[in-house]
Amino acid sequence: MKQSFLILVSFLSVTMMQSQKVAVPISSYGVWDRGGGVKDYSDSKADFVLGIEVSATWAEVQPNGPGKFDFSEFQKVLDKAAKYHKIVKMSVNVGPNSPLWLYDNGVPLVKVISDKPEKHDKKFGNYPYYLNENHKRYYFELIKQFSLFLRSQPKNKFDCIAFVQVKTGATGDEAPYKGEPEDKKFAINKKTEWEKYRIEAFTQFKKYFNDVADRQIVLTFNNVDPVKHPIANKWVMNTIDPTIGFGIKGGAYNRGHHLTGEQSFKEQWNPYLINPKGMKLFSASEMDESWKKPIFNINTELGFYWSALSGINTGLSSYNCTKKAIQYAMEHPEIRDIFKMYNKYAQQVYPASATTAFSVFHEGLNAADTIKFPVKTFGQAKEKNLERYTNICNAYSSRGAKMDDLKAVSIGQVNQRERQKGYNDVGWDIAEGNYERFLTQINADKTSIGLFRVRGTLDKKSSKYDRFARAFENATGKNTMYFKFDDEMFATSNPKNLKFTITWLDKNAGSTWALQYKKGKEMKTALEVKGKGDNQWKSVTIDVSDMQLNHSGEFESDFTLVNTDSIDDIFNGIEVNIQRK
Repeated sequence: MKQSFLILVSFLSVTMMQSQKVAVPISSYGVWDRGGGVKDYSDSKADFVLGIEVSATWAEVQPNGPGKFDFSEFQKVLDKAAKYHKIVKMSVNVGPNSPLWLYDNGVPLVKVISDKPEKHDKKFGNYPYYLNENHKRYYFELIKQFSLFLRSQPKNKFDCIAFVQVKTGATGDEAPYKGEPEDKKFAINKKTEWEKYRIEAFTQFKKYFNDVADRQIVLTFNNVDPVKHPIANKWVMNTIDPTIGFGIKGGAYNRGHHLTGEQSFKEQWNPYLINPKGMKLFSASEMDESWKKPIFNINTELGFYWSALSGINTGLSSYNCTKKAIQYAMEHPEIRDIFKMYNKYAQQVYPASATTAFSVFHEGLNAADTIKFPVKTFGQAKEKNLERYTNICNAYSSRGAKMDDLKAVSIGQVNQRERQKGYNDVGWDIAEGNYERFLTQINADKTSIGLFRVRGTLDKKSSKYDRFARAFENATGKNTMYFKFDDEMFATSNPKNLKFTITWLDKNAGSTWALQYKKGKEMKTALEVKGKGDNQWKSVTIDVSDMQLNHSGEFESDFTLVNTDSIDDIFNGIEVNIQRK
């Protein structure tokens, strides 16, 4: 996979006698400060930041030669974390970030022809020859000393260590070179030599961070998926002690929306991330600088809103934001509100204890879906078949669907973030339905219609809600939307109160709709709304304490949104805050 998405696997002890360091408690699921964006965590503007990420280069840790180590950058962050009760992800960048003295101590310096000259030439000039025994000796000593430094911390600071990311190559991408070496004798076969070298490094990390009598530290690994990296996958799966746990790196869907691969990623990983049965995963994704790219900045608030929801959709636990993104949010209350929404939603992991459920409305036109979009009607289901995307879009044009940058639809999620010039409403393997957690709209496409660009052209003045919505369609009899809570949510007892917040577009003067639920054998109306017609997005709230929560309504629903006239109302979504007894 091309995504950069951390998944931290944590296992429960099989007996009460076994203990395990909990890497990331659910209470810390949310936005983390990746690059030192917050100077003072007592600042009320930083109240959305729940964790800290810190990394230093090997050159910074060992600037003056072998035998001398400077971990002061990590110490500063641990001191701060302990003071403000945060937890920390840590890593050391090696490879091109190695100290220059290596090359005076028997390690060959490798010059590389960059695969992306515009990005890499200035940032990555020198590489070590990783397979050299001198390089291994110095690198493995770095791993040992880093472990000793962290494990020697006083308890209040050691307890702030969430996990350490294993890095063996160029940054965290786990490749030896960002390009090809000028001297071919330094080429490294990625499937054999490189994987063998990585296992050697993994073994050292395991030895010093896991295989210790106490103060074990959880590790995370990149590029250990079973298809592309079977050797590494077999090693981590069979070697890491399951009572400690380990991590892998995978997806990047908090960096935009309608990015290629989101739907299959969700299907593959969410069973381990949301209400897992057996193996439990923790996920973390770096925001990187995608938020500065042109497509994100058509409307920055809209970009952050839907990318945060896209992350939630794929089970994202930790949203690691760059320094400038954190600082931007601190100065823009609307972005802080989005991050606070993310924090709330990310912490809803188990339905039986959830305090919030939600359904944000969205219909994704997934060109890879041949059931919804048959080949005979729309064309061959191939990622590069641009005609298929156009045909699908044309079928939804009356609902606002457009393709602003057709060529970008098939270039992959990394290039989409970098180069796409506008929004595309059809994509390849994109998220298909609503963005939901423990609240499901039943038969969504059969009982409502998806809308795109709800109030016309999207620009800086648009609302974040304008991007997607769902509506009634009286002409086809779609006048009721049905919803149900997760089966486990209220299995043991009913809640004390449910607070519904429904966001809708007040488009038509005099239009009416209602929130209804079953009480006994009758339908009860909790809320009736009448529009003013000012074409503004509005939120209404209502408390409900007597809802019958046993899926006893039509289509096994718990409640409904009902069109009480013939005018088609438009909605962004529903959030339900739960007060448990």
